[in-house]
Amino acid sequence: MITVADLLPPGHVLLDLAATTSRAAIDEVAALLKSDPAVDDWDALLTGVQAVAPCVPEESGGFALSIPHTRGECVSSMVMSVGRSAAGVSFPGVALPVRYIFCIAVPRALAADYLRIVGLLARVFKDPAAERELHAATTSDDFIALLARREARL
Repeated sequence: MITVADLLPPGHVLLDLAATTSRAAIDEVAALLKSDPAVDDWDALLTGVQAVAPCVPEESGGFALSIPHTRGECVSSMVMSVGRSAAGVSFPGVALPVRYIFCIAVPRALAADYLRIVGLLARVFKDPAAERELHAATTSDDFIALLARREARL
């Protein structure tokens, strides 16, 4: 079973997202994947995550997360990156600011693993205590460790 810690090396975590628009934010987070050895077709990956970026509002926390993703042979194994924005990024049609953007690319053969990871992220961010911890993380390693601990509890 693929875990968050397997998918998210420290170099794929950006805790101070600079972008202020949805497109620029997706591009900034996706760029963390560009040099990953599992990426076989960078242009296809970028086009894919730009095209599909569903947002999950967390009303109780006053924020949303976005999970731009693509499925296909642009990667040889699942890859993921994340960006965190303290102020939040405005996405079209989303009333709440998007604080977290998880870019995921997955080969079609690993669709079940992808769905499990997306479900996990949705469950983690529904817990206000988990989001507070992730919002306060000061290093990429801390952010990954917090996500991994939450994953182990679910």
